[in-house]
Amino acid sequence: MSISRRGLLGASAVAAAGVGLAAAGAAATVDKRRIKRGVLRVASFNIHYGAGPDNVFDLEHTAEIIEAIDPDVVGLQEVDKHFRVRSNWLDTASELARMLGMHQTYGPNIDLDPLEAGQPRRQYGTAFLSRWPILESRNTRLPQYSGSEPRGLLEAVVNIQGKRVRLGNSHMQHTSDAEWQEQADAIVNLLGQSAEPVIFLGDTNAVPSFPGMTTFTDRYDDVWARIGVGEGLSAANTWRFDYIFVPKGSDVRSAWLVSTDVSDHLPLVTDVLLP
Repeated sequence: MSISRRGLLGASAVAAAGVGLAAAGAAATVDKRRIKRGVLRVASFNIHYGAGPDNVFDLEHTAEIIEAIDPDVVGLQEVDKHFRVRSNWLDTASELARMLGMHQTYGPNIDLDPLEAGQPRRQYGTAFLSRWPILESRNTRLPQYSGSEPRGLLEAVVNIQGKRVRLGNSHMQHTSDAEWQEQADAIVNLLGQSAEPVIFLGDTNAVPSFPGMTTFTDRYDDVWARIGVGEGLSAANTWRFDYIFVPKGSDVRSAWLVSTDVSDHLPLVTDVLLP
């Protein structure tokens, strides 16, 4: 997580809407009924490379939280792939997919040479995990100013019981309003070309009151604004940086944050009727 200049909020407790982790853990028992009703469970989760606020790497704990959420699709941010010793040089998206029995696709935004010849490239970016087959995916580099961190938009088209849905996932810039706005414009332009219904999620590094957020809210419904209870503070108990945007007028059944110390962000989860 990076602290944004765009509208800092005072620290306060996280307000949960819907259920916490204990209730989410029961979701697996109702999964078949949820799917039969055409309800899609989507989550956005900045996993802090698999470490909690104490920076202790524990990918199994990350997997346990995702399993308890029982998502159909989860978009992950701050995902290491053979990146650093901090994550044991693991391909963390592939490891999570293996542990959870899910499909995965990865979008590297930082891409570095290996430290030793013959080793895999060192990458850092975003990922999708899906219980449903991923039909196609692409990662597009977003506008970047000199000296700032590379950012991207990862897209995945998922086949959900014969219905195609396009999901976008990004971890946006945090030091320049102008660069952020260029990235937001690029995201909506890319997703606007989709033939499928679009769900956009991720860590925007911007609070709802930041003027640039209308780039998304003019086009999509913010599930927390629609149905969430409380401020929805998802990052370090202080900021609402994490969002799920769905097509305008979608039937959003629920939206909640999962209380956990597995990352410095809380997973944001929504149940929405398939577009």
